[in-house]
Order: sequence, then structure tokens, then C-alpha cells
Amino acid sequence: MFSSKPNTPTLRFFGTCRPARLRDSRRRAFTLIELLMVIAVILILAGITFGISRGVQNAQARAQAKAELAVLSQALEQFKSRYGDYPWHSSAVSFPGGEDDTNVMLTYALTGRLKLERDQNNSGEIRAVKVADSMDSPDIENNPSFIDITRFTTSGTDETPLMILDPWGNPYKYWYKWDNSPEDWDVFGYHLYSSGPKGNSAHNALKGKINETTGVLADDFREVANVEGIIFAGE
Repeated sequence: MFSSKPNTPTLRFFGTCRPARLRDSRRRAFTLIELLMVIAVILILAGITFGISRGVQNAQARAQAKAELAVLSQALEQFKSRYGDYPWHSSAVSFPGGEDDTNVMLTYALTGRLKLERDQNNSGEIRAVKVADSMDSPDIENNPSFIDITRFTTSGTDETPLMILDPWGNPYKYWYKWDNSPEDWDVFGYHLYSSGPKGNSAHNALKGKINETTGVLADDFREVANVEGIIFAGE
């Protein structure tokens, strides 16, 4: 015998639930605001790191400049001990490339390529004489070099170094009397300095405060804009 049972309909549920893994993935995703916040934090940290790094580099450059100024100052004293005075600029002396300022003259004097000597004529005056341009010239063999120029950064070439450069790539500035005019120079010694990270802007600002003839430095020179980075020998 066959028993008949009523057909029981199969119930199927079509729910809207998604797998838990997909729900968790969406919950963990960053929103646009969160991404912007992360980027902002990264930029802030990068700025702080760059500022610290730049400050360290600047401090190292200043320390190097002070050390090099000390070496140049000692070399100038040795030059004076040998020749009786610090090197001065002579309008009768010319340098390669039209460079005729005292910064080139300083390099020549400290590397044995410029000396002071007594004029052989009746005047007997002391004059500045350029011995040679090239470091390889045999004419400078009898003249002492007061610095090891290879330990400095210079403009020009290895054979003919011109200006001694500070850590910022600017020439060290040297001011002293011109054409042996002691009656005009009112400063004891010379001025020697690095213009610092501001370079020419600092030098030009200070230049307006130095009398080129007498060497007198105005009392208020520190109040001039852009001179705060200047480093004088002995500081």
C-alpha cells in the first residue's frame, strides 16, 4: 500500500547577510579622513626631522668655519713674523682672471706666491710682490707656505688656487690696509671672517659698515639686517 503524504513545500531563505570575513574587511578599511590624518602626521614628522638635520648641518658648518679661521689667523701671524707685517693688497699686483681683491691676495700670501720685500731703489719702501701664479713654479721654492692649501676648499684650480672658501662655498673675507698705508689704517690688526650661510647678502650688509681706508668697523654693525650669521676669527 502506498500512503500519500501531503507535499511539504521546501522553504528557502534569501537573507541579506554577508560573510563575516567581508564585514570585517570593510570595517578595517581606512576612511578618507583617516588617510589624510596619517599623511598630515607623516609630513609633520618629516618637517621636524628635516629641521633637526638642517640645524645639525649648520652647527657643523659653523664649527668648521671657526676651525679654519683659527688656522688662517695662525698663518697670518707666521707671515707677519717672517715679513714684519700682515699681507696687504697692492694696486700694482694683478691676479689671474681679473681677480684683484684681497681674498685672492690672502691665498697667494699664505701659499708663498706673494711676499713683502724692500724696494731695491733709493726709496727703500716695503712693497708687496707677486712671486708666481702657479703652485708648481720653482720661483716659490724659497718662499714658505704658511698653510696646507689642500686641506681647504678653494676656487680656481689645484695648480692655481685663488680664494679660500668657507663651508657654504663663499670666500673668507680679509680686510687690511692697501699699498702699505699705515698712517690711514686705524685698526690694530685685520678683519677676517666668514659671511656665514647668508653669503653675499651678509657680506654686503657688513661692507657698508667697514671703512675700507681706515678699517674702522661701525659700533652698530650687529644691528644691520643679514649680518647675524657672520663669524669673525677668534669668536
